[in-house]
Amino acid sequence: MLLAPDGQRVIDFGIARAADSTVMTGTGMLIRVPPFMAPEQVKGDPVTPAVDMFALGAVAVFAATGRSPFGDGIDMGILYRVAHGNPN
Repeated sequence: MLLAPDGQRVIDFGIARAADSTVMTGTGMLIRVPPFMAPEQVKGDPVTPAVDMFALGAVAVFAATGRSPFGDGIDMGILYRVAHGNPN
């Protein structure tokens, strides 16, 4: 993520690929990183630019503390805490 004068910019989700590479995604696969997903994304609700601000905050917490704001563990546990809990 970059902070530009007119707001934040997400420059790479890690899903870009070369034209001749194999497809690494499929139906039902998770492309996001659970600790940085906003509750709306986890619940499947409509998303707004606020999800980018949520991710920016989660990245800032991780950068400052070395820890995820929603703890460690299996992805489904993290997703539950994101959707239903409060950050540490």
